[in-house]
Amino acid sequence: MTGVGVGRTTAGTLAIVGGAVWAGPGREEPAGTVLIVDGVISAVGPPDAVSVPDGVPVLDAGGRRVLPGLIDAHVHLTTNSDESRPVASDVFRGQMTPPTKLLHGLRNAERSLAAGFTTLRVMGHRDVGELELRDMIATGLVTGPRLVIAPWWITMTGGHGDLFYPPYTARRQFDTADGVDECRKLVRLQSRLGADFIKVMAGGGTGHGEEPHTPNYTVAELTAVVEEAHDLDLKVASHALSLESIHRSLAAGVDSIEHGSFLDEETAVEMKERGTYLVPTLAFNDWCKVEGTARGLTPEGVADLRGIHDGALEAFAIACRVGVPVAMGTDSSGTLCPFGEHARELELYVEHGMSCEQALATATVTAAELLAIDDQVGTLSPGLQGDVIVVDGDPLQDIGVLRRPGGIHSVIKAGTVVGVA
Repeated sequence: MTGVGVGRTTAGTLAIVGGAVWAGPGREEPAGTVLIVDGVISAVGPPDAVSVPDGVPVLDAGGRRVLPGLIDAHVHLTTNSDESRPVASDVFRGQMTPPTKLLHGLRNAERSLAAGFTTLRVMGHRDVGELELRDMIATGLVTGPRLVIAPWWITMTGGHGDLFYPPYTARRQFDTADGVDECRKLVRLQSRLGADFIKVMAGGGTGHGEEPHTPNYTVAELTAVVEEAHDLDLKVASHALSLESIHRSLAAGVDSIEHGSFLDEETAVEMKERGTYLVPTLAFNDWCKVEGTARGLTPEGVADLRGIHDGALEAFAIACRVGVPVAMGTDSSGTLCPFGEHARELELYVEHGMSCEQALATATVTAAELLAIDDQVGTLSPGLQGDVIVVDGDPLQDIGVLRRPGGIHSVIKAGTVVGVA
C-alpha cells in the first residue's frame, strides 16, 4: 500500500489496483482498477481502461479480491457489546441508561465496519441517540458504517415489542399503538423524527408471555402502517415468524418479511409475485442454538429457539427454491448474536444451498435494493459511493474467508481507508 492511511469517513480519493474485482453478480475483472474520486466511484475496469491521475493515493490489492462494502439489513445496534458479561436482552433494555446503550452501539458499529460491513439497517431503539449517531457518521464527525434507521418499532399493547421489555419498565406514550388511527399517527411521528424506514411487529416472538405463532396486528392496522409509510416514501419491515403473521403482512403490502421462520411454499410464491423480500436472520438462532446458555439464555430459551431455527432453515430452502428475493440480515443483538461476526449469516446461506456468489449478492446488490439505496451502494459502479472491501482469499470460492482472522485486509468507506488488517 502506498500513500494510504486510515482516516475518518470523510469523502476521499483513492485508486485500488491489481486485485480481482467482483463488482456485482456476473461482473468480474481478473486484475482490475477501482478509481474513487471525492468519495464516489469514478471508474472500474482493467488497468489499460482506467487511468489513475498523478498524485492519487494507491492501494495495491494484488493477489486479493476486491468487493463492494457489505450490508447487514437487520441489526439491533444499541445492545450489549461486552461478551465477557452476558446480560439478558430484556434486562439490558430495561436497566441500562440511554448513554450506556449508545456507547455500546458505537462499539458494535466499529466492529461491523472492521468486518467489512459498511452499511447497517438498524431496528431502532427509542431515545438512545441512534439517529444522531447516523447523522454524525454521515457528516464524517464519527467513523462508522452507514446507518439506515427505524427510530422505534410499532407494536400493539401486549405485542412482541411491548413484551420485549420487562414488566417493571414504565411504559410511555407511543411505546405501543392500538387501532388504525394510532398506527397511522406513530408512522407520522417516526417520519418526523427522521425515520429511514418503518419496523412493525406483525407477530409474536419468544419473549416472556408470548408465542411465535400468534399474530399481533389485524390486516387493517398493518395496512394503515404500510399506506402511511409508503405515502411518506418509507418502506416497511415486518417482524413475522408465523404463517398467519406473514399472510397478514403480505395482504397489507409490506416490503420485507423479517425472519419468516414458518414460511410455506404457497406463501413464498405469493412473496415472489409481490416482490416482497425475505430477511432470514439465520445467524441469530444459530448462535443461540450453539452457545445460548453461555450468552445469557436459559436452557428453556435455547430449546425454544432450536425449533424456530429448524423452521427457519426449511423456510429459507423454500424461499430459495421459489425465487423469493433474499436480503442478508443477521439480527445481530448484544451477546446473543455478536457484532463483527455478520458473515456467519452468509456461511449459513452457502451451507444450505446458495452458491457463494448468490450469498454475496444478498449482502450487496439485493440488500441495497431492499433499503432503496442501490443508487448509492451495493455494487462497484461509477457514480456510486466508494464503499469497498479488499479480502485476503476469494469468498466467491470460500465464503468463510470473510470471517477468518485477517481475511478482511482493508475496508474503504467513501474512498477513505477506515480499516487495515
